[in-house]
Amino acid sequence: MSVFEVAERHGPWRLAGFACAVLLFLALGLLRWPFLLVARILRGLQVGLDQRITASFPGPVSPYPIT
Repeated sequence: MSVFEVAERHGPWRLAGFACAVLLFLALGLLRWPFLLVARILRGLQVGLDQRITASFPGPVSPYPIT
């Protein structure tokens, strides 16, 4: 079934509505990328900071550590 047959059978407004739905789906997918990039950068910074803080402590503070 071609695009012209779909337009003839269901009307051009249905075809335009479908095209808008597909474009909206793609646009929302593209809008997601900057947020994912920021989240990955923040995660990397948090892991690095956590490793630095953990490495700065020499070990247990008391001679009898709580287990």
